[in-house]
Amino acid sequence: MQQAIGGNYQIREEDVVFLDNHLLVVNKPAGILVQPDKDGSDSVEDAAKIWLKQKFDKPGNVFATVCHRIDRPVSGLVVIARTSKALARMNTIFQGREIKKVYLAVVEGRPEPWKWLRHWIKKNETTNKVWTYTYPRGDAKQADLCYWHLQGEKEKSMVLVRLFTGRHHQIRAQLGLEKLPILGDLKYGKKSPTDPTVCLCSYAMEFAHPVSGETLRIVGAIPEWGSWRGFSAPDAQAMETAFQINEGAAPAQIRK
Repeated sequence: MQQAIGGNYQIREEDVVFLDNHLLVVNKPAGILVQPDKDGSDSVEDAAKIWLKQKFDKPGNVFATVCHRIDRPVSGLVVIARTSKALARMNTIFQGREIKKVYLAVVEGRPEPWKWLRHWIKKNETTNKVWTYTYPRGDAKQADLCYWHLQGEKEKSMVLVRLFTGRHHQIRAQLGLEKLPILGDLKYGKKSPTDPTVCLCSYAMEFAHPVSGETLRIVGAIPEWGSWRGFSAPDAQAMETAFQINEGAAPAQIRK
């Protein structure tokens, strides 16, 4: 996977993880927007249109629309719809949480072997950060995830995260509150001289194909820069555990 980069972003063949007539899934490098902004910054959506146009020698405009968001500093999988039919169905899948999402993060310290986290999150629109509470409060939204400690000890560790809700900055904020700051995350985590951006990666996802209905399990690539160096991809057993766990597996004291 590419390191965090500046301008002139282009999708490379090795960035493409899945491609058919309806979907394109790519590995986004850290530092790139998923959709264009008013300042004209590089984005995955614009780069996908250029890549598809060139690959299939298409005249005129190309339909390519990102189906979801991940934070600009975060790397990993981005799903792009190639048809309006696929886009409508993927919007339903993401909004209805009919998708299983797995992330990797490099954190400071040594986490527990596994732990379920439930907090309540409220976005501060002024600062573009979130307040995170350990109890229900006002209009704060419930946020759930489960993590597993995979590798590392003492100074830094890599954790596998199964995300159950998609709140703003959720993983970054929850791990920060648990005193497991993500390296390179200046908002909620730990400043790191070796990491130009957040050591958080959208690593894998599973969902029904928007047209065929076939179950797709898409796995990306672990980053190779900064604090990611020295860690290896999760094994098959760890991935299966993360995909199979459900919200009913939360400890009883959390479900209350």
